[in-house]
Amino acid sequence: MKFLTAISFCIACLPVVRAADDSLATVRFSNKDRLTGSIESLTTERLLWKSPILAKPSSFFLKNVMDLTLIAEQPEIAANHEARLSLTNGDEIRGQLASVAEGFVELDTWFAGRVKFNRLMIAGIEIHERQNLIFRGPDGLDGWEQSGDHPAWTYQNGALRSVAAGGIARDVELPDECSIGFDATWRGSFGIRVALFSKDLSSDRPSSGYELTFQQRSIYLRSCKTQKLLGHTPNATALQENEKARIEIRASVKSGKICVLVDGVLVDVWTDPDIAEAELGRGIHFITQNTLPIQVSRIEVAEWDGEVGEVPDPQRAGAMEELGIEDTARPQKPAKPEPGRMELRNGDSITGEVISISDGRILVKTPFREVRLPVENLRSLALKPADLERCKRENGDVRAWFPDGSSVVFRLEHVSPGTLTGYSQNFGTADFKLKAFNRIEFNIYDPELEDIRRKEAW
Repeated sequence: MKFLTAISFCIACLPVVRAADDSLATVRFSNKDRLTGSIESLTTERLLWKSPILAKPSSFFLKNVMDLTLIAEQPEIAANHEARLSLTNGDEIRGQLASVAEGFVELDTWFAGRVKFNRLMIAGIEIHERQNLIFRGPDGLDGWEQSGDHPAWTYQNGALRSVAAGGIARDVELPDECSIGFDATWRGSFGIRVALFSKDLSSDRPSSGYELTFQQRSIYLRSCKTQKLLGHTPNATALQENEKARIEIRASVKSGKICVLVDGVLVDVWTDPDIAEAELGRGIHFITQNTLPIQVSRIEVAEWDGEVGEVPDPQRAGAMEELGIEDTARPQKPAKPEPGRMELRNGDSITGEVISISDGRILVKTPFREVRLPVENLRSLALKPADLERCKRENGDVRAWFPDGSSVVFRLEHVSPGTLTGYSQNFGTADFKLKAFNRIEFNIYDPELEDIRRKEAW
């Protein structure tokens, strides 16, 4: 503790040293002191840390370390699907399905190779078609431009966070037909403006492109050039009922169509009849108008094929509910298939048993015949019913965060150059690439430190 106090004194006396540097990692201690620098070495008990303000690398006990913030490196992945395993302890792991058996599920991952997960620890599996991303982030503030004299957005732990009213924008080279997806988290009521196809990155009132205003359950679409209202829906009820959502905006400058999905459900579709006269750039903005905090993370920009599926009726959906009349035609998220049934991407479902997975195709034995189909055609995978269990807490457990906002808990067993070896009842022993993580939390069962972490989230 004396040494930590000395470190605190050094930091206070050296204001020229930044508390956080995008080019360096950061270590935080249990007394909230922090040092930028880099890992010289790491064991299961000690961290050897190199810092610009230290004369030489210094050793710290991990019991005094709160977390490490690192510079993650995520490679491009050549795959046509992504499976997301939700584990019973709250972890979420993403990868490509390799095999499914009665007692386990195997994923091919970019961060730990092939990993075998205990069936009793798997709460669910979702499957998503993997898009070729044009932009993925954020991984810092570099490349983003803020409006106004006082920045309203900060970056922390893989998310852009609003601290005041104002905008943040970036040229992401939007294609003519694009999909813009992001995770939003908030406290209180949800309110944000999202502009797309903008050329005016320094303004929170861009004069080109389109602007979507989210106000609780309502969404408004306007032309940035004319401020003409192109559409409105009060039907995004999930934004009023929850404090987090996955929002996706699909837009085409060829057809003029713009549609919004919330948590995978199509909310509405609008068309700009004057698309040929629109002035367009390639940037996106996130703009807040009040001091209620909002986090934006897992921003993904990809090409879109321009195809729109079933379109809800914007005149009926939600409007009758505001009059106190139940709207049976209101579009709702499709019900989950019955146990033992697997949901397909087109909305159908099948019942059966997975026989094998190879070359991105899955073989399912149905009551009638065997069916082989691409894995990306599935939305969910049915596992045999089981009495689920939760993994035990272990001394030495750490919580490691990936750049996409998901995390994994494991007992730190061994450290070698560039690799962390960890154990969990969820998956046994695995070797993780150190550069896969943008944050590693230590002493995760210390109630005081966990309380600090929860408060810092906002």
